[in-house]
Order: sequence, then C-alpha cells, then structure tokens
Amino acid sequence: MNFLFNLNPVTNLLIITIVTVLLFRLCYFLDGFSKFPISNLIAIFALMFIAVFMSLKTLSEVYHFRKLKEGYSLTEGKITYFKPDRGRKKKGEVNYEYMVRNELILNNVTGNDFVKFPKIKLDTTITYLVIYEQKSPENSFLLFNYPIKKNEDMQNYQKLFAKEIPKDAFNY
Repeated sequence: MNFLFNLNPVTNLLIITIVTVLLFRLCYFLDGFSKFPISNLIAIFALMFIAVFMSLKTLSEVYHFRKLKEGYSLTEGKITYFKPDRGRKKKGEVNYEYMVRNELILNNVTGNDFVKFPKIKLDTTITYLVIYEQKSPENSFLLFNYPIKKNEDMQNYQKLFAKEIPKDAFNY
C-alpha cells in the first residue's frame, strides 16, 4: 500500500485512467451497453473516472491518517493563511508552518473528515498544536482546538498526548 500512495501525481493519473478504461471495457459485457449513444458512453466514462479518482483520494487520505496515528509527534505551528469553513461547497483552508529537527516545513490542509475546521476566523497571532508523522513530517495536521497561549500549554499537551491521541483531537 505504501508504494501506491507515494507515487507522483502523473503516475496516479495514469493508474486512474487505466482502471477506468478496464471498468469501462467490463461494461461491454452487459447486454445492450454497446448500443448506447456515444454521448451517454462518454458520460458513463467520465462518471467512472470521477468515481475511481475520488475512491483513490479517500483511500490515500485514510492511509496517511493511519500512518500518522501509528507514530506521531507534536510541535508548535504558526498559521500563515486561514479561510474558515463555510459549509459543504466552500471548504476551509489553512496554510501553516512548523519546525521539525531544525527544518521549516510549510503545509496546506483543506477541509477534510479528520479535523473540524472552525467557521470563524482564528487568532493567527498565537501558535497551535501540530501533530505529525515521525517518519514523514510533511504528513501533519494543525489542531485548531489546541491553541498554545502560554509556555506551559505545550508541556501540558505533550503529557495529554503521551499515551494516546485524545478523542477530541480528530473527527473519527
């Protein structure tokens, strides 16, 4: 599984296209499928492509989330850009930066099923807790419900996350 989800985007697009073509060809075994008008066949192909793409994207997100939960670490992160969540059509977005082993990492996360995005503008002058995968620090989430306002906040969060990730950290 690791191999599939760490390929470059062009290879993923090629895999999605091949899977879609194979599924489309399997449909020809259905009685009367080949008699559909060309416009309907193109629409069916497009819908299959979208379905395969969305499935692979969801599997990739779940895979990276599980990897993060298996071996995580904590650090402080600073928000550089924030767009609040405005419902189903307008997902929230956040750009943030954090340091891991003296390396500055910039990350961007859009609204997803794992972290609940606030509907109001956050205080961008303070830092927030960032949870990241130890083996791949780019795999991270900024946890909006864990602001770091005082020096002892980070120590308290490290104690809280020492045994396991608290239930209120993610939406699962």
